[in-house]
Amino acid sequence: MTKEKWEKFCPQCGKITDDLIDSLCRECFMGTIQLIEPDAMKVRVSMCRKCGAYFRGGERTSIEDAVVHIVSREIRRRYRDRLESCRVEVNQIVRDSGRTREIVTVTVRAEIRGVTVEQTGEIEVDIKTGTCNRCSRIAGGYYAAIVQIRAQDRYPADEELATAVEIAQASLSGEEFVTKQQLLKEGLDIYVSSMECGRRISRAIVKRLGGNFTESRRLYG
Repeated sequence: MTKEKWEKFCPQCGKITDDLIDSLCRECFMGTIQLIEPDAMKVRVSMCRKCGAYFRGGERTSIEDAVVHIVSREIRRRYRDRLESCRVEVNQIVRDSGRTREIVTVTVRAEIRGVTVEQTGEIEVDIKTGTCNRCSRIAGGYYAAIVQIRAQDRYPADEELATAVEIAQASLSGEEFVTKQQLLKEGLDIYVSSMECGRRISRAIVKRLGGNFTESRRLYG
């Protein structure tokens, strides 16, 4: 009496193969993978009409970073433990004339159950315009510290003042800003957004031009 040999086959296309993934042949399995789902991957960002910066959820971002984040998150949510790796690349950004929408072309390369899948598609980015918190504070004249540039027994030279302004701008980080600069008979006052920013600028100016600085506390803004 002979034993029958059972052959494995793909129930979707009928192909006889031992290489089955989730009960499907490799080709049919790849056909079930849809990495880019435009309806589920819509990206919404805010753009400051003053400085042109983009924000998502209150945090500064870029169109590229926002798209990569949303697409990667949705792929990981959909394929969960079957996903072994995923890389999203932004290829092209097409902006409309009204700056309220952008179409971003992305390529996704993912490995799912040992199968590498690469797909390219378009993601829509909705843009809401407004004024960011930083620009609102600048427009409102907000400041928390004043860096006062002075020289002993003389007026600071023009070169020194120009260097101080250059250092002040270069010392800014994150959401910090210079509100205004005011020339006085004693020297130059630079109004800045935080005490820590003022300290950093003062240290940098002293390091570059020499001298010293003192700090006094007073409520501004």
